[in-house]
Amino acid sequence: MRVIIIIFLSIIAISFFAGCEHFQEKDAVSPIPAEELYNQAMEQYRSKNYIDAYELFQQCRSRYPISDWGVKAELKMADSLYYQNQYETAFIQYQEFSRLHPTHRFIDYVHYQMGMCSYKQIGSIDRDQTFTEKAIKQFETLIALFPSSPYAPSARKKIEKCKKDLLEHILYIADFYTRTNAYNSALYRYIEALQNYRDYVPSPDRLMFQIGKLCLRVNELAKARDQFIVLLKEYPDSSFAPLAENMLEDPQKASEIDDLQLLTKD
Repeated sequence: MRVIIIIFLSIIAISFFAGCEHFQEKDAVSPIPAEELYNQAMEQYRSKNYIDAYELFQQCRSRYPISDWGVKAELKMADSLYYQNQYETAFIQYQEFSRLHPTHRFIDYVHYQMGMCSYKQIGSIDRDQTFTEKAIKQFETLIALFPSSPYAPSARKKIEKCKKDLLEHILYIADFYTRTNAYNSALYRYIEALQNYRDYVPSPDRLMFQIGKLCLRVNELAKARDQFIVLLKEYPDSSFAPLAENMLEDPQKASEIDDLQLLTKD
């Protein structure tokens, strides 16, 4: 009887452990193939569910890091962050992708998106323009590396816009200094605008006249004279030419003319 009980209990134990193995196998979830996981992520991405898309792309990248699907998912992770307006984090993601995959077939797009991350954060002309400068640098890198890229024309247009923004920012500050009689500071800014962004100044003759006039205000007579001579030579028909001639004849007349506001648009 005792033997029978032992045998019976042994059978029960074997059945129990066999059952456990069966359920463990049944409960174990088979890994989703890379392509299927990527496509699931793309469904969310196309539906603009960028948070869910990011998580699925991240799973695909983590499970299949060296496969084509994993690399594609890594790039789409950056895109998902970008479309969540998480530009700084997206920039880091694009930058890391560029470092890891410098010869990827969409690497020009990656560089373009790095520029866009800065471009999207540009503030008004009265604010700091660090992102404007960064965007120019990144777009210029794209053009230098991939001049024939389909993204190059857009990058060039955005560089133009950024440089106009920088010009407006400099003139905004210079005009403020002029209004507050901080002539040396204003002069420095106007010269910076003329030297670095002349192609974007709507009225270079106006700006040159203002520089000459401020040179007189800070007793830089020789510099003022040179500025007025250049103005007359390059823009003889300018409405500021007669004023420049008067200044050359009598520098004291500078105090008789109200300071001009340097506007980027006439």
